Amino acid sequence: MPQNGVALPATRYTIHEWTGSNANQYLTSSTERTSSNNLRLEAERLRCETADRTRRTQNDINVKLQDRIDNITYWKTEVDRQLQKTDQEIANLMSSKKQLEQAHVATQLPHEVATTCLKHREGRLSIDLVHDDVEVQLLKEVEMIENIQALLQQRISESDRQLSELRHCKSNLEFDLKDKCTSYGLDSRCAGLHNGSLGMSIHNNSVKIDPKSATPVSYEAFSHDNITNAEKQRVSSCRQRELNEHTMHQTSNDLHKQAETVNESFRIRTQEMIVAKTNLEENLNQTILEIGSMNENIAALKEAVRLKDSPMRVAHMRLNTRSYRPNIELVRDPVQYGLVEEVAQITDSIEALALSSMRATLNFVT
Repeated sequence: MPQNGVALPATRYTIHEWTGSNANQYLTSSTERTSSNNLRLEAERLRCETADRTRRTQNDINVKLQDRIDNITYWKTEVDRQLQKTDQEIANLMSSKKQLEQAHVATQLPHEVATTCLKHREGRLSIDLVHDDVEVQLLKEVEMIENIQALLQQRISESDRQLSELRHCKSNLEFDLKDKCTSYGLDSRCAGLHNGSLGMSIHNNSVKIDPKSATPVSYEAFSHDNITNAEKQRVSSCRQRELNEHTMHQTSNDLHKQAETVNESFRIRTQEMIVAKTNLEENLNQTILEIGSMNENIAALKEAVRLKDSPMRVAHMRLNTRSYRPNIELVRDPVQYGLVEEVAQITDSIEALALSSMRATLNFVT
């Protein structure tokens, strides 16, 4: 029943229970505070530990990034140096090739001169159409020039192939250098990032390692192979340039030597022709003089034959007149014998003179 009009709770606790309850609350509170303190200490330790680990990891990454930047810088410098050397070698080989082309063009004129000489010499007449040393040397010069043209063209083709190899190496080096410059920029940007940098965000998709990406070994091997191949091709290009230079020098010497040989053959042949011409002119003059003498001789023989006509007529007239001597007077006296002998003698003289004139005339005609 309520006392004095106040309603009392149904349950009543004793002082002992109240004291025990407070003691339990104190104990529980103390336990909770101890647990909380332990958790707080553990959290502090973990925070410090993770902060230290994160700091050390970040510092380690910074060092690795710098090492990577240094590595990229080294290979970028090497690739760039090889690229410049390859560019220079391409320019050198192109210059060598241009000299080959100019040398090839320069052979056209001597070839035309030699073939023109041979063509003109085909116009020689009769016995002068001789297969002489000049013709031999001209034919040799034409063959030599054609062989030299073929050799120079071969060197030009070889240079083109070597230029193609060098340009391929240059393309690989340029591609490699471009990638390294990009990578250098990106890693330098990464190295510049810090915890206070602005604009940073989380990229969960980037937190992975692509199994197809290059390893440090394959990375260095790629650039090393590009550099090695470029060095190899530059050595081949240097040898090609040396071969080109030797070919141009040797062929130039051969052409000059053969040209001198041809000129010497022309000089000797011209001297022979001058001597032959002089001898022929001298013989012609002597022959003309002889022809004049022969004409005079033929005229003298004809005159001698003509001069025999009167003595012949006289002898014949005397014989004919004496044939009219009468009877015993027709004597075979010395006069008669002398006249007959005179006619015979004159006849023989006329025949001898006529024969000599005929021979002289035939000799004159031939």
